Amino acid sequence: MRQKFLMLALLAAAAPALAEDGPLIRPQRDVAVAYSQGAIPQGQTTESGKVVTMRFAGKTGRIRIEGPIARGYAIVDIDAARMTMVMPEQHMYVEQPADPAMLAMFQAKNASFRKTGSDTVAGVACTTYDAVINDRKGQICLTGDGVLLRAKSADPDRNRELEAVTVTYADQPASLFEIPAGFQKLDVTATPHGMPPGPPGGGPGGNAPDGQPGR
Repeated sequence: MRQKFLMLALLAAAAPALAEDGPLIRPQRDVAVAYSQGAIPQGQTTESGKVVTMRFAGKTGRIRIEGPIARGYAIVDIDAARMTMVMPEQHMYVEQPADPAMLAMFQAKNASFRKTGSDTVAGVACTTYDAVINDRKGQICLTGDGVLLRAKSADPDRNRELEAVTVTYADQPASLFEIPAGFQKLDVTATPHGMPPGPPGGGPGGNAPDGQPGR
């Protein structure tokens, strides 16, 4: 599960608003981006493909991660170094510290970017870069306002790609990034091995796509 959220967090915004001598790599306004692992097979729609939706709150920097089946989601609060797994069917949630490696990615203390060109992904223009993040190499495509549209690992053992299929600039209600009222907090120390159960149905607790350098 930790690997899952590390990967998804890397997709979101790996640094403060402006990386020194580098591109904007955190969305500067509210946006929802649906990402697919590789190309969607012919004849399938984005709904039937393996798609992860990430919603960004431009003002608070919070991120909501939704899996392909809407049975659970995660809220990542970078400033508070916390991650919350929300399970609507059970009316429960789990709070835990965000993985230190994930936080390091958001701080971008060990990252470099080299501009290589430009492209268009999901109908949105972006700039392409060769990126090195925590000694992991890859290629990324970023919009001018910090939205990641494509990420591909250059590691031979992790030759995977993640690409935006839809980009929707729209206000994201604050309630999307809060724990719903009346939900019960689950004590992870009471579960086997001290690990919280992942949301059912292939949501954020399931197998993760892996397309971003730095993992």
